[in-house]
Amino acid sequence: MTERPGHVDTGELWASVERFVAWLERSGYATYDPYDVWGTRYGLLARRLYYRKHPLGLLLTAPLILMEIIWPRSRTVLVRKDRYPTADAQLALGFLNLYEISRRDSWMQKARELADDLLMESVSWKSGLGWGYPFDWQNATGLVKKRTPLITATPYCYEVFTRLFDLTGHAYYRDVAASIAAFVSDDLRDTPTASRAAAGSYTPFDGSKVVNASAYRAFVLFDAAKRFHNEAYRAKASKNLQFILDAQRPDGSWLYAIDSPAEAFIDHFHTCFVLKNLFKLNRDLRSDAVALAIRRGYEWYRRSLFDADDNPRSYAIAPRLQIVRIEMYNVAEAVSLGALLAHSIPEAFTIAETLAARFVHRGQLPAGYWMTRLYIGGIRHRLPFLRWPQSQLFLALTNLLAVAQSTAGSKVRAVGGRALEQPSLA
Repeated sequence: MTERPGHVDTGELWASVERFVAWLERSGYATYDPYDVWGTRYGLLARRLYYRKHPLGLLLTAPLILMEIIWPRSRTVLVRKDRYPTADAQLALGFLNLYEISRRDSWMQKARELADDLLMESVSWKSGLGWGYPFDWQNATGLVKKRTPLITATPYCYEVFTRLFDLTGHAYYRDVAASIAAFVSDDLRDTPTASRAAAGSYTPFDGSKVVNASAYRAFVLFDAAKRFHNEAYRAKASKNLQFILDAQRPDGSWLYAIDSPAEAFIDHFHTCFVLKNLFKLNRDLRSDAVALAIRRGYEWYRRSLFDADDNPRSYAIAPRLQIVRIEMYNVAEAVSLGALLAHSIPEAFTIAETLAARFVHRGQLPAGYWMTRLYIGGIRHRLPFLRWPQSQLFLALTNLLAVAQSTAGSKVRAVGGRALEQPSLA
């Protein structure tokens, strides 16, 4: 792809980010969630029967699915808003991006306040701190109780505290990051898959072989191995990495999980999770094998998970009938992935620009937040969930701005009443 029809103006990105932050300050950090109703007694029963292929499974899940499509706000009579560590961490990372771009102390202050909140939301496990979700979750392999620390949530918190330490030098943040690394290393399980490979668990209790879970763990442990001079972390990370490399299919793709027929699907944002964690861990590792896996994985991703109009497709191998036309979570992860790969795979950055230009206006509602998804038939889901996809979209746009700041010529623009060097993507 040589043209750049989706070139996005950084002024539009800044305006979009500012509208979102203004809405966030009015609305607050407590939020509903697309999976909160599934954590109710009814929702847990419906999913349990569905995964057991009980005839009542489809019958009981249908009302909640219809509710999400037709009237998502009806959940307000069933559940309450709550705080979600993944959202708080991603928002904090976005604020840290804005701080590094502008050096405005107010952005740093917001990130530090969210870091304080994250500590209150944390779970102290045997070896260190982790984070989970505030609802019970029934999946294909069993029930995950609320506040069970998850490898898919904890790494974002780890990044918040490592970046705060790197930016401020405060040992307090380093010590929190060290505690998180100990949890990731010692409290999560390894399931051997070959002589030098092992899958990392999703929680402290399971023996799953979820590929993106191992990718998150490998990233944290490689970073922690270097940061804290711990070769045991590196050894575990290397086994998780080998599992990911072994799990890559001949066409370059990854199934969501290995040896689990109920989880043998391939979707957009989980593929992004694998690719972005491989890229981040390889910045220091500099492995040719990992670089090749990223290249092969991205080529498959680009070929198979976008439609003819370059909109993200949710699934390549779909586990069920699909009724979603545009899932904004996919948009967010595609933009963040493109920002990460900007220098190694320029086409990925072009796609990121295209998607940002396409959805920065179309997907952002007058209140300042973005729509959640667009269904087939044109129905727009307008209830904002911070964990899905508001925090991801905010982080994605700030990632894009950060790349523009580091790679392009800059121009002065007044933002928030103060002049700063703002990059141009030209």
